[in-house]
Amino acid sequence: MIKIAEKHNVSPATALISYGVSRGIVVLPKSVTPSRIESNLKTIKLDQEDLDALNKLAEDGKQQRITSPPWGTDFGFPHFYGPNNVNAPADAKLLAGKSGSALKA
Repeated sequence: MIKIAEKHNVSPATALISYGVSRGIVVLPKSVTPSRIESNLKTIKLDQEDLDALNKLAEDGKQQRITSPPWGTDFGFPHFYGPNNVNAPADAKLLAGKSGSALKA
């Protein structure tokens, strides 16, 4: 990510936001800093080489969704189950356990 950002002379955040947008994903970056809010509006055109490199980052299978909303809705994402989701496998990663305990592995 850093190499791609340097190639386009932008921040890694701008490159990452641009990657999401190029994939058709609605990206909602969060910031309270006015300069960062403004910079989050900037996107760049990533070439196919950049997209291929970024797509390959997850090929080793170590990618993991790390943001889970604190409600019990199952959005259908792999490895994501909200707390108290009755459809979650017993070994699922939950934001909160079925009894309200901390994140289970």
